[in-house]
Amino acid sequence: MEIKELIRDLETLEKRNDNFLHLTAYENRLSPLANHFLSSRLSERYYFGAGTNEIVDWNPFTALGLGAVQNILDSASEALERMLKAKAVNFNCLSGVHTMMSAILSTSDPGDTVMIVHHNDGGHFATKLILERTGRKFVYAPFKTETQGFDLDKMAKEFSQNNCKVLYLDISYYVTPIDIAGIRKALGDKAIIIYDASHTVGLMIGHQFQSPLEEGADIICANTHKTLPGPQKGIIVFRDQELADKANSVINSGLFSSAHTHHLIALAITILEMEKYGEEFSAQIIENSNELGKTLEDLGHEVRHAPDGSISHTHQVHLYIDKLGDRKQLYERLVKNNISTNFEDRIGGRLFIRLGTQEITRRGMKKKEMIEIASLLTRTLRNDSTLEEVKAFNEKFSKIYYGFEKDML
Repeated sequence: MEIKELIRDLETLEKRNDNFLHLTAYENRLSPLANHFLSSRLSERYYFGAGTNEIVDWNPFTALGLGAVQNILDSASEALERMLKAKAVNFNCLSGVHTMMSAILSTSDPGDTVMIVHHNDGGHFATKLILERTGRKFVYAPFKTETQGFDLDKMAKEFSQNNCKVLYLDISYYVTPIDIAGIRKALGDKAIIIYDASHTVGLMIGHQFQSPLEEGADIICANTHKTLPGPQKGIIVFRDQELADKANSVINSGLFSSAHTHHLIALAITILEMEKYGEEFSAQIIENSNELGKTLEDLGHEVRHAPDGSISHTHQVHLYIDKLGDRKQLYERLVKNNISTNFEDRIGGRLFIRLGTQEITRRGMKKKEMIEIASLLTRTLRNDSTLEEVKAFNEKFSKIYYGFEKDML
């Protein structure tokens, strides 16, 4: 294909993206200010720190320092430590899987055994492979589907019998908090507990979800583009300075090279936005999740509930569709009408749509709009044509809320 045709196709895809109603649980929108720096010419420069007088000297390696980048990262680090009750932060990872690798490789050694969450119970697809390819062994944490939690007695027994060193809670499909305090009590003080909060870290920052470090986890790792509405990058935060120093000495010595300067800046801006707006944003996400789920139920659908009877404590709403027809046909109906979702069958084996409210909340939608979205989903799934309605609805929400405007400069 000619370059002009390739670029034209990308521009067409970009326009299509703007016309879609994105209801996935794993995406979000940057603020105008964060997006401005994501495309900055600073993306062409390596960030090695501020240095002294703008010179980084590692004898003999020397390089240009970027003091302004260091300043905003320092502010973001301090804010994140306050909001997550952490002692140290690492912003150098490039993605959620990179944080997973970095957290595991910096807290365990080849031959160690790590307890993880089975894929069918909501665990990440990459964890098992990473452990196998880096010489670690693994066992699965005993999970109880009916309570959406872990069997603590069995967990403690298997953790001890298999001489596990680390528990890695790679949880991507939960609508309820995890009993971290109970897990810590069951496993004891020596176990290293890593909580992968890629989906919920924004809610934690906004003080609307559990606080894993206060409850007993040692490390939180996460990507940064879901309920934390930043660029596609990763963070690791530590409860204990000694563990942070040990882990960071490994991570910073060779598990990354460039931390991607433009992503660092956009992430720092997003964290400072969350310091100002995070509580309101997170509360609205959860309110929208429960309103969306309730309305879907009122329209005759079946929706997963949390153990306490609420629909969701997070951004996720699980709409069961295993009785609605062929999976591919259902997805084609949604795409044909400009609705983006994803399907899964985890935690019980029933097919469901994993809906996410974090992006639509960032765009300013509230409870009233959840009622409209539930109606659009219902009619689209039964094969009504809703394309023009979806486009018209989507066009009303072009502004990004809970963030900084570019013109604040």
